[in-house]
Amino acid sequence: MTTGPRFHRDRTTWVAYGLLAFFAYLQAAPGLVLAHLRSELHLDYSSGGLHVAAFAVGSLAAGLVGARIERRLGRRLLLWSSSAILGAGAIGLVAGRVAPLTVAAVLVMGFGGGLLLVTVQAVLADRHGELRAVALAEANLAASGAYVVLIGVLTLTAALGLGWRIALLVGLAVPLLLWLANRRLRIDAPPPPLVAQGRLPGPFWIAAAMLLCTTAVEWCVTGWGASFVVDATRLSADVAVTLMAGYFGGVLVGRAVGSGLARRLPPRRLLALALGVSTIGFAILWPSTTGPQAFVGLAVIGAGIGNLFPTALAIAVALAPGRAVLASSRAVVVSSVAVLLAPLTVGALADATSLRSAFGVVPVLLLLAAIGLTVLARLHAQRDPGPRSDPGDEREEDGMDDVLAQLRRWEDAGGQWHATLRADGSAVVALERCDLGETVETITSGDPEVVAALKRRGSSAD
Repeated sequence: MTTGPRFHRDRTTWVAYGLLAFFAYLQAAPGLVLAHLRSELHLDYSSGGLHVAAFAVGSLAAGLVGARIERRLGRRLLLWSSSAILGAGAIGLVAGRVAPLTVAAVLVMGFGGGLLLVTVQAVLADRHGELRAVALAEANLAASGAYVVLIGVLTLTAALGLGWRIALLVGLAVPLLLWLANRRLRIDAPPPPLVAQGRLPGPFWIAAAMLLCTTAVEWCVTGWGASFVVDATRLSADVAVTLMAGYFGGVLVGRAVGSGLARRLPPRRLLALALGVSTIGFAILWPSTTGPQAFVGLAVIGAGIGNLFPTALAIAVALAPGRAVLASSRAVVVSSVAVLLAPLTVGALADATSLRSAFGVVPVLLLLAAIGLTVLARLHAQRDPGPRSDPGDEREEDGMDDVLAQLRRWEDAGGQWHATLRADGSAVVALERCDLGETVETITSGDPEVVAALKRRGSSAD
């Protein structure tokens, strides 16, 4: 029995993983140090939430201009320069001693981080094609590891009396070392297809709305989790930050499991499972009054949340074949809106009521995401271009006319396809469903004429 295309991690993939880990390390920092900032700068909940919101505003701006900047600078220069901007903003946050300066620094962090996120996601989506869900799941697994490392470094610097600022500065070594080791590595974008600047399809925006809800859930917990533990259990800020290791550890474990499941389950099923686990975790966390219960709740909800963003993102990008940068940019815009609104909404509600009551928005967001997933599943059933076959099935085709005729029929029915050239001179064509990008069949051909034709046109988007 033959199998579909194998997932291969090349040097560019590893660089993308490392830079996304760096992004995640600093993205989580404003939420984790928020309790310290509120104490040092005497901020209320709403003012404290501005730091998390500022990162989102910067990322929102980056998502709006990311595709245009890439066309002007090129993907390689954008990747490294956006890392430098993110690092410069982190230095500003460390140096700031008044709220306007720290908020402005986080705004710069958000812009650089947003550009970096757009670029990394596009690199992985273009590099791995139909296996983009696996690449994005593994990349976010690396990001989860960075969250846990940040918790550990914050705990260590607190124990040593060094303070949280040293913990942020340590992370700046990552992009510097990656650049020194890979500064000659070519990281190019593929030639843009003619449809690259057109409108994204309607189902993409349904997936984008779902992505907004799942990202908002993540940032309700990431931004306010430590403060929630402080209020609910009356523990100190340092202890609450340490307990957040349960959350980020849960995210890490969830993404480790999810990266394996992504090879066997369609993205929509994996997302449904993640929504269910998140709901169970919230049910444990919300009524908690002790540190152990809060820790367990954070760990379980983290395991679910860990797969919300990468899976929802994979679904969204799959709905825009050939437009990875545009789809990734819009996904960053949508997720940035969520990161902007979620902390501010929770902070405002907490000032008006309590932080525990404000956390009631989480199950509402999970329900809305589930509704969006249901709508996409129904579209999937209505627009399925052909009978279902085992995604692992691979057929041998010999004649050029047979292969190209089947590809034309598949396109006419609304499906997508993507070709991969093998080292032995043969080609593998993956036939994908029209809405969720799921591979339903692969065709292998060693016919030189077929391979030559697929070199000229490698996907339905070309």
